[in-house]
Amino acid sequence: MTRRLLIALSILAILFTTPLAALAQLPGGVQVPGTGSLPTSMLSKDTLLQQAKGMVSDLTSMKSSGKLDAAQTKQVDGMLPKAQSLTSELEKPQVPPSKLTQLASSLTDLQKQMATLQSLVK
Repeated sequence: MTRRLLIALSILAILFTTPLAALAQLPGGVQVPGTGSLPTSMLSKDTLLQQAKGMVSDLTSMKSSGKLDAAQTKQVDGMLPKAQSLTSELEKPQVPPSKLTQLASSLTDLQKQMATLQSLVK
C-alpha cells in the first residue's frame, strides 16, 4: 500500500513539474501580461490630462455637495491639491516620458483613493 502511494505521488510530481520546466525552456521565457511597461495608449498625455481635469472637477463637486463628513472633507482637501498639481504638470507643452509614467502612476493612486471615497459617500 505504501509503495503504491509513493509511486502515485512520484507520477503526480512529474506531471506537475514537466509543464513548468518546458515553459522555462522556451525562448524569451514566460511572458506575464501586465508586468511590463504600461501600454503607450495608457500614457497618452491628452488622456491623462482629461482624467486629471475630471478628477479635479469630481473632487470639487464632492466637496461642495455637503454630503461629506469631516474626515471625508479632510481627505478631499488633501487630494484636491495633488489632482490640481497633476493637471498643471500635464498641461505643460513638453512632458518627458519618464515623468509621464510617474504622473500616470500618481493619477492611478488618486483615482483609487477617490473611488474608495465615492463608495463611502453614496
